[in-house]
Amino acid sequence: MDESAVIVELLGLARHRAACTELTAGGRTVGEVLNSVVRACPGLRDVFAADGSLSRRYLVSIDGERFIDNLSDSCPAGARLLILGADPGG
Repeated sequence: MDESAVIVELLGLARHRAACTELTAGGRTVGEVLNSVVRACPGLRDVFAADGSLSRRYLVSIDGERFIDNLSDSCPAGARLLILGADPGG
């Protein structure tokens, strides 16, 4: 596994749009990891809003500890990034 690899777990709407449950992505920040995810799963391109911020359609958490809204937040190697739909029922 790459030194900067992050495990990305997809839940709810994100899982449906990506057509997978989990993948490994690279990046040092949440934004970089999400860009890597979008390259691997084009169905998730709407994870970003038109202005480049995180879309309100999704919630992102590092290791299930807190939700992230700042794409420049650090995403440490070996972390588990959770992406889930913000719709009722996830």
